[in-house]
Order: sequence, then C-alpha cells, then structure tokens
Amino acid sequence: MNPRQRRGVLLMILAALGAVVVFSSVLGYVGSVRAEVGVKTEVLRLKQPVPAFTRITPENLERVWVPKKWSPTTMITDLNQLEGKVAAADLPAGSYLQHGMVTPGPSLQPGQREIAIMIDAETGVAGKVRKGMSVDIYATYQRQQGQSQQSCAARIVKSALVTQIGQVTNIRDEKNSTVTTEALPITFALSAADSLKLTREESFANKIRLALIGGSGRTTDGVQLPPVCETQPAR
Repeated sequence: MNPRQRRGVLLMILAALGAVVVFSSVLGYVGSVRAEVGVKTEVLRLKQPVPAFTRITPENLERVWVPKKWSPTTMITDLNQLEGKVAAADLPAGSYLQHGMVTPGPSLQPGQREIAIMIDAETGVAGKVRKGMSVDIYATYQRQQGQSQQSCAARIVKSALVTQIGQVTNIRDEKNSTVTTEALPITFALSAADSLKLTREESFANKIRLALIGGSGRTTDGVQLPPVCETQPAR
C-alpha cells in the first residue's frame, strides 16, 4: 500500500469516527429533550374562530399532541366534554380548548325563543344580574307633544329569564360617532309574543332597563301600568 492509499484509508477512518461522534451527540440531545418534555397528551385545538355563544362542533377542531407536564388539568381532551356547551366568548383560531372557555348552552322550554339585546352596562345591569335570574324589562320613551316633550315608561316584559350575559362592548352613538357607551349583550328565554314585543320596543325605546325581582324571582305584584307611548304594559 503506497503512501497515498494509506492517507486515504486514514481519512476514511477519521470520517467514520466523526460520524459516530455526531450520531452519538444527536442521540444524546434527542434523549435530553425527550426527558425534559416527558410524556405527551392529546388535546383539542380550534381550526377556525368560533363566535361567542356558538356551539363548538367536531368540524371546528383538530387533535394535537402537547407535553403533558405543560398541559393544565383544565384542558379539554374529549369531544364528549363539549356536549351541550357553547363558547363563553369569541374564541380565535389556534386556541387550545379549556373548561373555562365553554359554558352550558341555554335550555329552552317548548315554544320559547332565545333573544339577545344590548343593555347599558351601568344603568341597566350594574353588575347584579346573573344567568338564571328573572327580571322585568322596562322601556323609556320621549314623545314630542306640542312645544314640549313627554317622558314616559312601560314594563314591556314581565319575569324574563336571563340565559346568558356577554362581555362589555363599546357602542357608538348613532347620532354622534364620537360618543361611546358600554353595553352588555343579555340573552333572554321568552315566549314568542314577548320576544316579538321586545324586538319591536327595542327599536322605538330611548332606553331599555332591567329590574331585578326580589324573593323567589317571580313577579307576584298586581301592578298594571297604563298604556304609555302607544305601548301596552306587561300583564
């Protein structure tokens, strides 16, 4: 074997040793990462955004693997855990589903309708109204009578069941775009007649207000409000 061949063999041996060293280093790195990450678990992630109070379907989801040690116990891992649930708020795509992000959907009685309206966050709710409460819904009006304006009010819905309360939203005034007010979307379970009445009165009323009902949550008073602003009171 001449000197050139010996050098070639030596270079091949050195290359083989280098490959073994690199391979061992890669294996060691992979092992250390695997030891640090640990066991993985399967969770649910949104493929597309889901609006608030909307049901989350399997078409919205994908299953992904994440390290179990970094996965909180509140993560949703089973589709059965979403049965009868809706999004508690607007959920963006890519969100990992957790129990606090969903809430039980409304349970309507036969014939009831679910309807949501915006209520002034300060004067209409004041942080006291909660899901499951019953409230009376009042409307206030301004009517021009000659040279003066007449103020009037009416109870338009009696004992409305609150099924959901959304998040505070800034609403711009239709007449003055620089003026904004904070409002909450409140969802009610109403009869067909009351839902139609609330929809109509919301369009004409200057302000919609809620009144909490004390005691058992059912209205027991016999107060009958006189018709005002061409609006019949709740009976």
